Amino acid sequence: MRKERLKKNNTSPRKIIFAVLRWLMIILVLVWVAREIYKTGTDMANYRWEPRFGWILISATAYLIAYIPAWCYWHIILRRLGQHPTVYASIRAYYIGHLGKYMPGKAMVVTLRAGMVRSDRVKTSVAVASVFLETLTMMAVGAMISAVLLFVFFREQKFLMLVSVSLMLVSGLPVVPFFFKLVVKIAGAIKNDAAMNDALNRFDAKTLLCGWGLMCVTWFFLGVSLWATIKGVGISSEDFWQHIPRFVAATALSTVAGFLSMIPGGMGVREMVLSELMNRYFQIVVLPTGLTPKVAGLVVAGVSRLVMIFSELAVSALLFFQFFGRKQ
Repeated sequence: MRKERLKKNNTSPRKIIFAVLRWLMIILVLVWVAREIYKTGTDMANYRWEPRFGWILISATAYLIAYIPAWCYWHIILRRLGQHPTVYASIRAYYIGHLGKYMPGKAMVVTLRAGMVRSDRVKTSVAVASVFLETLTMMAVGAMISAVLLFVFFREQKFLMLVSVSLMLVSGLPVVPFFFKLVVKIAGAIKNDAAMNDALNRFDAKTLLCGWGLMCVTWFFLGVSLWATIKGVGISSEDFWQHIPRFVAATALSTVAGFLSMIPGGMGVREMVLSELMNRYFQIVVLPTGLTPKVAGLVVAGVSRLVMIFSELAVSALLFFQFFGRKQ
């Protein structure tokens, strides 16, 4: 009895190493996040503006709400692939995993999310595949939405329309069930892995269509977040329903372009595309004294970046520390 108790209480070296590596990854992510905050804050230091913190809070809230449908899709994928994560485990891994995008490349997002959701209920290899499915689906839907909205409302943006279609194909084709299974097989991920092979056979067009519907809701709320940010920096932004297509298109295309650029957090690429799509809008609205359309684009892009970072840090801290004492 005593031996069994000691055996139960002893932690294997493998688990200790995994825990240490996880903490190191989190520390590295936080260092990179701090660096992004510093860079964004420095770029905005020369501009004077009067923030409306109520609207900034609304923007942050809309940003976090936007990812609930995306998380739901990831949870659905895991369940569809034969895994059984708890709701808390998957939502914790999903939101904390977002911090990984501030590291070079995109591997840290996959590592953080898959590492945090893995358990006796979730196989690591399947979790990794599910992260790719959810992320690429989100990017494909974002590119499609931006292409459609640009074609309907902003036909003068021919180059960006072409970019949108290209990005949709690049991120969309790999998540089509047939192609995704083919890519995984070519990569050798299912070699001698019966669980992975069985999981892939469960992924079908019905699941993918469910994801596309949920991701449309995600991109809408991200557009709402941008609108609230614009109001938060003191720029008059009325006629919400008239301009929401531009907000959604600007948010979607800039985010997708930043993601596929492989630059940490899409820094620079996201701001450039966002400013370009919002430039004409800032020419027709009332701007604060001394604020030009170009500067307005930089300010909104910068504040939007800060809203993203602080929102993700806040919810990640809450979810991470709530983890202790909870059974996965």
